[in-house]
Amino acid sequence: MNTPIDMPSSWLGELEQAAQQREDEIVRLVLQQPDYPPLPACPQCDSEPAEIKQWVEDPAFEVDGTYVQTGFKPCGHLFRTRAN
Repeated sequence: MNTPIDMPSSWLGELEQAAQQREDEIVRLVLQQPDYPPLPACPQCDSEPAEIKQWVEDPAFEVDGTYVQTGFKPCGHLFRTRAN
């Protein structure tokens, strides 16, 4: 299993904004797959992912805050961000 790379919370917002802009473009231009714009690139290797998954990390004992993990496939890089 990959060890998550810590990222600033601002990165999570930027990723969500890029995903929303992509979705808006798909809707605005009435695009059909395979004409969708690419997903945001992996910040570690700059490869174009086929899939990006996010999930809330299980809380750890005495850990302050909520953390989100973001995984890029197929490169397999995993990122950890504190949610606001």
